[in-house]
Amino acid sequence: MAQGKNARQYVQDVCGQLEAAKNSLNMALNSVEKPENRQKIQNTLNSVNSALQTANMTLSTYQE
Repeated sequence: MAQGKNARQYVQDVCGQLEAAKNSLNMALNSVEKPENRQKIQNTLNSVNSALQTANMTLSTYQE
């Protein structure tokens, strides 16, 4: 019988999704033309990196 995901697995999913967002934002930075758009994308990337760092910290300190 298949069991649902536990909380840790959901956080692992989030880490994967944030990694994908980070990769997409890096691709966007490589193709953006206007400086004001570049700054907005960079700001978003900074936020995603921060969220990823926090999510990874949650996983590394997770108590079973």
